[in-house]
Amino acid sequence: MPGHGGLTLGGGVGWLIRKYGMSIDNLLSAQVVTADGKVLTASASENDDLFWALRGGGGNFGVVTSFEFQAHPVATVLGGLLLYPREKAVNVICHFRDYVASAPDELTAYAALLHGPDGSPLVGVILCYCGNVADGERVLQSLRKFGSPILDGIQAMPFPAMQSLLGPSFPDGNHNYWKSTLQRELSDDAISAIVEHANHLSSPLSFVVFEYYGGAAGRVSSEATAFPHRHLPWDILFLAQWTDPAQTNRHRDWARSGEEILRPFSENAHLLSALDVESEDVVKTAFGTNLPRLAAIKKKYDPTNFFRVNQSVAPGIESAA
Repeated sequence: MPGHGGLTLGGGVGWLIRKYGMSIDNLLSAQVVTADGKVLTASASENDDLFWALRGGGGNFGVVTSFEFQAHPVATVLGGLLLYPREKAVNVICHFRDYVASAPDELTAYAALLHGPDGSPLVGVILCYCGNVADGERVLQSLRKFGSPILDGIQAMPFPAMQSLLGPSFPDGNHNYWKSTLQRELSDDAISAIVEHANHLSSPLSFVVFEYYGGAAGRVSSEATAFPHRHLPWDILFLAQWTDPAQTNRHRDWARSGEEILRPFSENAHLLSALDVESEDVVKTAFGTNLPRLAAIKKKYDPTNFFRVNQSVAPGIESAA
């Protein structure tokens, strides 16, 4: 389960985040092979320090061979896409921002700047309402009526269909490079800057996503798990995607410059799963004030820094943090 592993160890965001929290908020236990070859169970009652670190600390502490999760009964959801012409982007995203601030936990919704299959620039909203469908129809009424969308594809569907809705946007074989930044607020100026940057996409396969979390995930203490950014509900992602490997630098630079443009508006905080391995200072932006505790646990379970690829927490870093 490499996909589930990376998702969970980095925190884990998805369509149920506002109702049921992050993936790590639903993790009950994990089986871990540590650097010295021991097989340990990490849970609230067994190796609880390791369990804390695994929930958002990445692959720094061992190889996780199995996860035990708390499941939730979700069958049919109300989900799909609203699409508008790109020239309406600022108005659509400003309205979306104001709407989701008071939305119920059952609704998780993101906005995106993207291109249609014919190459036309668009702005869209994609959403998942996991409560009663009739209630969802009422909740979504003001969002669906705003701005006369050119497509309203919102409908009741099985939750697995919602999970696979964006699959065609990431075909096998394409090159991908992601950058993101977490923000407490999304100002009008920030929205305008993001739209302007998206209007210069280096590839029609690339897009920008405005993800809004909060809800159940935002009500967990920043110290309860290794993931420290519970107070920052906005994640702005610059998703570069292309087919020609010779153009890697061009598309990667577009994603990086998007994150740089937002630094005046951001909290200098990042999701672990969309973070370059550039320097120790950059790693601090993923772990924040939880880094010293992570470093101490790292020293206990991996004192030689055997697991050091990707976003590494080095033993002894707590003295410099």
